[in-house]
This record gives sequence, C-alpha cells and structure tokens, in this order.
Amino acid sequence: MKKKISLRVIRRISFYYEALLKLNLPDDVYISSTKLEEITGVSCNQVRQDFFYLGISIGKQKKGYQVKKLFKELKKILSIDTGAQVVVIGAGRLGRALSEYKLFKVRNIDVKALFDVKEDLIGNCVHVKGEDIPILHIDSLEGFLQKNSEIKIALLTVPEENAQIILDQVVELGIKGIVNFTPRILKKPNNTKDVQIVNDCIGASLYKIVYQIYQKS
Repeated sequence: MKKKISLRVIRRISFYYEALLKLNLPDDVYISSTKLEEITGVSCNQVRQDFFYLGISIGKQKKGYQVKKLFKELKKILSIDTGAQVVVIGAGRLGRALSEYKLFKVRNIDVKALFDVKEDLIGNCVHVKGEDIPILHIDSLEGFLQKNSEIKIALLTVPEENAQIILDQVVELGIKGIVNFTPRILKKPNNTKDVQIVNDCIGASLYKIVYQIYQKS
C-alpha cells in the first residue's frame, strides 16, 4: 500500500521534478539540495526533510543526489513512472493547444485523443512530435474508453454551459480524474467518492494576481 502524501508535499515534489527537467543534467551527475533550492525556491532544509519523509535515501554527503536515481524516485512518487494517458474533451483552441504541449511527452503524459461535436473538426488530427492525435466525435467516447481502459483522466475545455453535463457523462464512462479549464466550478456527481476534480480556470488566476497588485494602488 502506497504511503499517503499530502498535496502540499506533492506540489513541492513536482517542483523538484520540474527542476531536474529544466537542468537536463547527465544521469550520473549529482545534484545538491542547495541547487534544488536555487531552482525551485524551496529551502534546502525543506528539500532534505521531504526526501527523508518520503524515504528517498539515495543521497551522498557533500555530493547530493544522483540525477538518474532521483528522477526514478520522483516519478514513482508522482505516479508517472509508467506514464499517464489522457483524453481532451473539447477540440477548440485551448484543447488543441494543450494537446500540442510538447512538454507533456517529456513528463510522461500522453494525450491519446480529442473529442468534440463540431463537424468541421471531426476527422482532423493534432500533430505532436510526429504522432497524429485524432479528433473524434463525442459520441464515440464510450467505445474509445472501452478499448482504452487504462485512460482514467480527462482535460475539459468545453463551453461552460455544457461543462457539468459533460463532466457527469465522462465520470459515468469511467473517468476518475478531471482537470476543468472552463470558467465555472464543477462538482463531481453524487456517490462518486473516488473521482478527483481540479478546477483550473486560467482567468481566475489572472484576476487574483491583478487584484493583489492593484488593490494597493
């Protein structure tokens, strides 16, 4: 049974993982907690505490952590060591932009298909690193998920007036994790305790920072 880790710790672990990706160091190089502090802003003491708490005991005194081994441990903690497959519901500009995000591949996340209702989009593809990701009709989602039962995550980029209905439908089809990019807070259907939803409205984040900056003017 995996150790239950708080989301606050997971957030810091994702910072460490992103730092390693940015540095792009050779596998046999060592990285110190001080260097991770420099890149992430998380104190070196906190880095060491997190690694100790998570049982990452691969460090060497005065040398730090071997990049290859640290990558392996962080991937395992973030549950992306075997990769994550997702679908995008909504093939408009935002949906296509997310699908074309090249760093998803680097992060072991594969977008397998997009779904929409617009006839002028159906049958087209999004091209990512030589791979064609199909845009399919939303009516084919059920059959697609039945054939690809390992897919449990959906990114939602549909019009907000349809978002809750679509979310309810994808949950009914077996999706367990949804990242909602529509400007509306969505709720998981009743009797679905194992479903996770992240409401990630881009506009709300912008409004927050604008307010924090200009309220002092």
